[in-house]
Amino acid sequence: MPAVPENLKARFRKWDAKGRPPQEAFKWKKKNWQNYLGSYSILETLPNPIDRAAVLESFKLVRDTDSALDAYIASYLWGYAKANFGPYRADRVIRLNTDPENGKDFAAELHTLAGIAMNDGGTAAFEHVVSERKNDRKFFDQWGPAFATKFISFATKASSRVETTPIMDSIVAEWFSEHCKEIGPLWLTWYSASSYLRYTECTAEWAEELDIEPEQVEQLIFGAD
Repeated sequence: MPAVPENLKARFRKWDAKGRPPQEAFKWKKKNWQNYLGSYSILETLPNPIDRAAVLESFKLVRDTDSALDAYIASYLWGYAKANFGPYRADRVIRLNTDPENGKDFAAELHTLAGIAMNDGGTAAFEHVVSERKNDRKFFDQWGPAFATKFISFATKASSRVETTPIMDSIVAEWFSEHCKEIGPLWLTWYSASSYLRYTECTAEWAEELDIEPEQVEQLIFGAD
């Protein structure tokens, strides 16, 4: 794997000098989310502002399909806290992937995905989606890796059985294209798990060298210079 890029080293030194603070919490517009997802009680329990720790608590409670769907909403809300179109997109994914008459049960598929991530790891969870998409291109329709890896990351973090895998989104992919061309492009698609595998292996190696967790590498990349 490539050596730790100088840009990441600089971010680490700056973060370390500040006492390694956690990522900031994000304020969210509760009314906007209730307009689309008001039937879900999870909106009444999530704090405002919301941070990673709050989302993680939702994943620690995943026991069945309903709690898996709650965790999905929590991760989506956190990821889209600053965007007014977040509630619409979260609701759209649920609607497009829920059709009992045709055997589509999004909550059940989320529960399965969380179980794979918690027991077999993030890469296995990603590969599961890739495999399902080969059989059905509408599987997890309109729910791409940028947000699905948020779900996967929190699921692995909530488990004591696997290593935590970091989030791979457009910000991360763009950073790698500028600061770590050796690893090759990171494609945010379900066609293959190769990008996610290269990314998680790389962040794990850098985390070991910096003596931090892989998700902290991702947080450093996500943050401003």
